[in-house]
Amino acid sequence: MSRLFEKYPNARYFSVTALGLLLLIIYAFANSLGDLRKQTVVFEYAFFGAFALYVVAVILILRDEKPLKRKWLLMIFVFAIFFRAILVFTPPRLSDDMFRYVWDGRVQAQGINPYAYPPNAPQLVPLRDAEIYPFINRKQSVTVYPAGAEISYALLWRIVPDNAQWFQIAMAFGDLLAGVLLVLLLRAVNLPMQRALIYLWSPLVIFETAHAAHVDGLLLPFLVGAWLLRVKMREAAIGTLLGASIAIKLVPLVLFPALWRVRGDALKRIWVLPSAMLFVFFLPYIFYLSQGAGVLGFLPNYFDERFNMGLAGALSYFLERYTSWKPQTIVNGVLAFTLAILSLYFVLRPARDGERALHRCIYPIGAFTLLTQNLFPWYVLWLVPLVALYLRAGKFGLRFDAWTGWFLFTGLIALAYTFFIQWRVVEWAIWVQFVPLYFFLVAPPMWKWLQQWRAHREPEFSKHAAMGDTR
Repeated sequence: MSRLFEKYPNARYFSVTALGLLLLIIYAFANSLGDLRKQTVVFEYAFFGAFALYVVAVILILRDEKPLKRKWLLMIFVFAIFFRAILVFTPPRLSDDMFRYVWDGRVQAQGINPYAYPPNAPQLVPLRDAEIYPFINRKQSVTVYPAGAEISYALLWRIVPDNAQWFQIAMAFGDLLAGVLLVLLLRAVNLPMQRALIYLWSPLVIFETAHAAHVDGLLLPFLVGAWLLRVKMREAAIGTLLGASIAIKLVPLVLFPALWRVRGDALKRIWVLPSAMLFVFFLPYIFYLSQGAGVLGFLPNYFDERFNMGLAGALSYFLERYTSWKPQTIVNGVLAFTLAILSLYFVLRPARDGERALHRCIYPIGAFTLLTQNLFPWYVLWLVPLVALYLRAGKFGLRFDAWTGWFLFTGLIALAYTFFIQWRVVEWAIWVQFVPLYFFLVAPPMWKWLQQWRAHREPEFSKHAAMGDTR
């Protein structure tokens, strides 16, 4: 096969085109299923069928590191647009979150602070309807989203009121914009632009933005933009975009220490990035300060929720079995401590350049992914652009390293949706998600250490053999 691609350079991309056409069929099939929550098993088959084709496309792309012709990059984007266009016409049932977005937009359009009342409050009875209100989760709780997200819901609702499909289109558009910025980032770090396929064709990204309309579709362009500007060393702009991403969803805050420049040549501007970030983050809260501490919403209660846990699950099991401590508190403490240690290291040993700073982002993202007690599939979306930067081809398709493990995890995480089969966590699904990841995180460094140990022992063995002592 490799000889064929060498003889006919365009054959590789014609193969990718054929895979794109097959993916169109799968997404069209997913569209025909209607309520994916009621068709969970069939959805899983469709998702992993798409993921298998996607893996083949990714391997083909990675095996060609030559500069890409524009027509092939255009092909990648055209398919990416069609994949999303098909799914924005599906009813968003894999998650209820989007209905809360629409509801919060509606509440604000009436001049009501979204942090003031939960959806089932008697004060909001006149706003209830049969299309949005019945699908809202946690009707007894005020919203959990930061002020930046709330402003985006209000603006989107004003453009097209009470339209779930419009929110799907908006999130898919934001996701595609992140893909455009990723192309610029790839160019900035001298990587082939065709690597954008790893992000643009990811079934996880496509389903979670175009179908489920998660707000991460708005977060991703700000985050990828901040990474791009980190390579170009523009502190104020980095802080602005990073602050905007945190205002939409709080978790990118853990990336700040990895992106902050505290090197000697930048000490005069050391406060530019954090100042810009904090200003942009807090600015949207001006519109909601009438609620005081109420702007935290459901967030304080959120840390007690538990779903689809990785290492956090193993630690919780140990604590429940052998101690009298409250597992949620201890696990959250372990996560906070791990992130604090990473942050301290990043500050004391700053990255030498932008690309190394980007590479460091995998450590807080990985710590959060493994130690959070609440891991839904869309929580992994911010990992995909990084995978597009650092995934490498290997002898047997993909390189034997941690990035391959994270790449596979962006597909296996969809098994979390098996919860909907009987509305309970499926234990084997958790094992299938996490065990391959643990293997790729642990086995490659162990193998490297073993190889080094053998290389160190061989000269000593040869010396004794030469002396007639083989021991």
